[in-house]
Amino acid sequence: MAKQRTTRNTNLRSKFRFVVLNDETFEEKFALVLTRLNVWLFLSTVGVVMVALTASAIIYTPLKYFIPGFGDYNYRSQILNLEFQADSLEKAMASREVWLENVNNVISGKSDSIETPTPELPKDYDPDLKNKLGEVSDAEKNLRKEMEEKESFSLSYDASTINQDLEELKQLHFISPANGVLKDAYSPEKEQYGITLLCPKDEPVKAVYDGTIIGSGYSLETGYYITVQHANDLISIYKHCGQLLKKPGNAVKAGEAIAIVNNAGSGDKGPIVGLELWRSGRPVNPTLLMVIQ
Repeated sequence: MAKQRTTRNTNLRSKFRFVVLNDETFEEKFALVLTRLNVWLFLSTVGVVMVALTASAIIYTPLKYFIPGFGDYNYRSQILNLEFQADSLEKAMASREVWLENVNNVISGKSDSIETPTPELPKDYDPDLKNKLGEVSDAEKNLRKEMEEKESFSLSYDASTINQDLEELKQLHFISPANGVLKDAYSPEKEQYGITLLCPKDEPVKAVYDGTIIGSGYSLETGYYITVQHANDLISIYKHCGQLLKKPGNAVKAGEAIAIVNNAGSGDKGPIVGLELWRSGRPVNPTLLMVIQ
């Protein structure tokens, strides 16, 4: 028996040489001394590492959810939904028990009617408040009046300052943007924040006052437009242009041509040009500052 064990140990420890040779020159490129024991230990180690990596991937990654019978990936959300539903059912059952108890009390004659819980009122609740709703204080009347005035002139000047601001602008000499007839008048309540002039063909569009071109572009509604920044925080916008003669950054003088009227017109109106004046974010009626036919 001892001889057989000795022979087995000898076979396990027998050395073998693994050599890589050049097939043409027989030059030795690589050599490795191996034993059956070393090979067995290496293969066992690789097997254990692969098993450990596979188990870790299954335990600590979502791969486990793809194993049949393990469970759904969204099981957490399902558990939360079930908890919410169970909580709602508990509250519903508790309310039903209270209702049944009140019904039993009424049937048995212990109470005259079904009791309903009285809602808690805030500490500052005034029981006479509903009787005071019709009363309006002087401060509230003044506030309402002020708010109504602001809403009426939300896109125009306040009544208290409109005359002063217009008088200040009237000190400047404005030029009509083009030779034409007034087509659409200034009407903020109809969202018409400027005027529209019906003009002859190829009529030049002129700057109403000295300023600097600050913007230009095109839109389907107004065609080509150009914007001029003037002094006194005043901006003029010229719409329905057919050709622009100036670019942003150019300085212009009052009466200088900055565009050409669109000969195609807008709809059935014919060749027109639109003018809007804005000061401090509010529109100004151009007909109050310049002569329009």
